[in-house]
Amino acid sequence: MTRDCLPEGSYTPGGTALYAAATVARLGARAAVLTAANPAHVPATLPRVTTAGTASTVTTTFENRYESRGRRQWLHALAPPIRLEHLPAAWRAAPVVHLAPVAGEVDLAWAAAFPHALVGVTPQGWLRAWDTPLPAPVRPAPWRPAAALLQHVDLIVLSIEDVGGDEALVSHYARLCPLVAVTRGAAGATLYVAGEPRSVPPFPALERDPTGAGDVFAAALLLRLWETGNALAAATYASAAAACAVEGPGLVSLPDRIAVERRLLHGPSAPADRARWSPPYPSDTSAPS
Repeated sequence: MTRDCLPEGSYTPGGTALYAAATVARLGARAAVLTAANPAHVPATLPRVTTAGTASTVTTTFENRYESRGRRQWLHALAPPIRLEHLPAAWRAAPVVHLAPVAGEVDLAWAAAFPHALVGVTPQGWLRAWDTPLPAPVRPAPWRPAAALLQHVDLIVLSIEDVGGDEALVSHYARLCPLVAVTRGAAGATLYVAGEPRSVPPFPALERDPTGAGDVFAAALLLRLWETGNALAAATYASAAAACAVEGPGLVSLPDRIAVERRLLHGPSAPADRARWSPPYPSDTSAPS
């Protein structure tokens, strides 16, 4: 989890782990977050969300500035790396795992530690680099993971902004991973199924705060993919969830199931998709934790 600097100089909790966990909790599942942060900066009351990890004197801290050219980001503080031995033993049985680095704090090799789970990755934190000392501006960094490591990953979710608009790099990831979702803001998303692109429709939204929208998309997609096995339908569901989330600040507008279903009902329809992901465990297992 992170601290995000606000324009007036105050701070708010942030990070993919926070938004993703809060999203699946709002959608009725149980979530558990492993993080490295100052305990004073971790939200104390997140319903249906358990936290664990490494206590640190600092929390990874970002400043986001939204401009006409997009988002500019600065890194102000960096928490220590998270190691696999920090993971509670019981959590290794989680049926859905989301590796969500924001500043390279976990390693992609973690994916192999969950052989029976649906493993999703948001590689944003591996696509960033910065100079020291901090604070320092964040700049793009190349991410070319070994094919052997991606054998343990079922889904990659990233934004076209994460790769600087490099469609060739996205296609490269899609050749190595069974499912790759690329979010495109108000233009919707593209879902690559076995390397083939499928369009994911956008849903109308009155955008007030785009922070965390990609994290909401990733979490909703993982949850619905686990529940249904239908990749394109899950991505459409995630697109509707993200549209709900941008209509208010922070965690305030994270949708529940009713809100997402209502958005789906009034939004564009998606063609049926025959490409399905087959879970390696019974489909009638209880909700993911």
